[in-house]
Amino acid sequence: MALLLVSSVVLYVVARVNYLLFHALVEGFAIIVAALIYVLATRTYQHSRNNMFLFLGISYFHVAVLDFSHLLTYKGMGVFPGFGADIPTQLWIAGRFMEALSLLIAPFFQQKQINRRLITAVYTLATVCLLLSIMVFRVFPVCFIEGKGLTVFKVLSEYVIVVVLLGSAYALYLRREQVEQSIFGSVGIAMIITAASELSFTLYTDVYGIANMIGHMLKIVSYYLIYSGVVVHGIDTPYSLISAELKGRAVKDVLTGLHNRQGMVELMEKELYQAMQARSSLGILMIDLDNFKLINDSYGHLFGDEVLKRFAALLGSCIRESDRACRFGGDEFVVLMRDVDSKGLTHVKQRIQVATEAWIAGHERLQGMGVSIGTALWQPGQPFGIDSLLKLADKSMYAIKQSKKNQC
Repeated sequence: MALLLVSSVVLYVVARVNYLLFHALVEGFAIIVAALIYVLATRTYQHSRNNMFLFLGISYFHVAVLDFSHLLTYKGMGVFPGFGADIPTQLWIAGRFMEALSLLIAPFFQQKQINRRLITAVYTLATVCLLLSIMVFRVFPVCFIEGKGLTVFKVLSEYVIVVVLLGSAYALYLRREQVEQSIFGSVGIAMIITAASELSFTLYTDVYGIANMIGHMLKIVSYYLIYSGVVVHGIDTPYSLISAELKGRAVKDVLTGLHNRQGMVELMEKELYQAMQARSSLGILMIDLDNFKLINDSYGHLFGDEVLKRFAALLGSCIRESDRACRFGGDEFVVLMRDVDSKGLTHVKQRIQVATEAWIAGHERLQGMGVSIGTALWQPGQPFGIDSLLKLADKSMYAIKQSKKNQC
């Protein structure tokens, strides 16, 4: 905020000395911010999957094209000799209409899929048509008359833009629960400040006048807020998402989507610590698919993988919402159950056995396969930790497997 205040003072001094330089600095900053939004939104979308951010990126890129044209055609720049004050004013109105409508539409894309090519094509077509109508065919309504000032169309357009911007802020407010707080706060305030900026642009009679300067100063504030809320957020968020994605890959089993052995150990450490703090219990089910190797050898590894995936899904349907199923390795699985007693542990164990037996009975290729489930329960006051708990569950499971062999 201190940087913004210092920059505003410096820009005010520059405006009093050389208004053309002031205007170029303000518009240049806005164009750079818009370009950054576009680059970040498009390059980070594969990680962020933020449809609203992508829409804003595409729209602000095209707003930047109109603003750049406005900058080059501004009175006194000398880039397009023969252009008066009307054409840059027309380009300004075109850019503000596009920005306001984009901000109004953007919140609706927060929870909706975006067709990137279609949106880009629509904005490109609109931008090209606006540039041609203003700079080539001269059919865009007159906005500024030398010696007289703003036309009725220009003033009314600014009021319409203000209404659209306020409507945009309200639409964003209604969807505040769906939008990241940093974007909601900064973009919402930026909309209101932009509306104030547009009101100041209804008052000037000289493109170098004080009302015009105030409007551009407010534009700086608005784009600074967009920069701090959207651009900075756009830089930070993908890295956080990438980090989370990499961590997720490290602790998740690729085949089943369950926690792998490393993820299971991390979960157990966390669950056991919480159980100790709350003086509650932690139960474990150690599960092994009997004769899975025979199925795998008979029908191939692809079929074996499919069996493991389906069993993982079956497991998820049998346990409580608070329980966590993990793939221990190969055809062994573990279920972590917080705040459970021996009766509850046995109940879930039996539910898994019944569901597995029904699943096996319904598939000819699974005949001969079975399931063995061992249990272990940690309760407050017991001295052993994770390794001992796993060994107890493993021992219980192998005792069941051995009893099955003895029965054969």
